[in-house]
Amino acid sequence: MKDNIIKQFNHGNKDAYHLLFTKLYPVMCLFAEKFVHHPGDAEDISQEIFIELWHQRVKFESIDQVKAFLYLSVKNRCLNFSKHQRIKEKYTQTVNMNHDPSFEERIIEAEVIQHLHNAIESLPNQQKQVIIHTLEGLSNHEISENMQISLNTVKFHKKAAYQQLREKLGSASFILVILF
Repeated sequence: MKDNIIKQFNHGNKDAYHLLFTKLYPVMCLFAEKFVHHPGDAEDISQEIFIELWHQRVKFESIDQVKAFLYLSVKNRCLNFSKHQRIKEKYTQTVNMNHDPSFEERIIEAEVIQHLHNAIESLPNQQKQVIIHTLEGLSNHEISENMQISLNTVKFHKKAAYQQLREKLGSASFILVILF
C-alpha cells in the first residue's frame, strides 16, 4: 500500500500528497521545533518543505526516501533559519548600540575631553600647571603655595590660560564654563 501511495504521489495525485502530509507533517513540526524552539517557526519551515516535496515528487521510489528527504530538508532549513536569526540579532544589537543615547554621549564626551586635553597641553608650562591644579579643585591660594608663586601670578596665569583656551577651543569653549 505504501508503494502505491508513492506511485500515486509521483503522478501528481493530490489525495496521495494529502495523505503523506497528514501523516508526516506533525512529526516534521516536532522535529523542526527541536532546532528552532518556536512552534510557529517550526510549522512554517515544515510547510515550506512539504511544498518542495510536491515540486520534487517524481524523485521518490519509497516512503523511506520521502521521509529521508523531509528530515534532511527540515534539518537544513532549520539550521539556515537559526543562522539567519543569529545574524539578525547581531545586527539588531549593533544598530541598538549605535543608537543608544548613552553611547553617543560617551563618544561626544571622549572627543570633548580629548580636545580640551590637547588645548591644555599646548599652554605654556606655568599656565598649564595652574589650569591642571584648578581642575583638581585647588583654590588660587593652594595653587600659589604648591607652585611657590604669588597669588597675583596665579590669577595672571589663570586669566591668560582661559583666554588661550577660549581661542583654541572656539565654539567648544562652553566647556570652560562647565569645568571652571
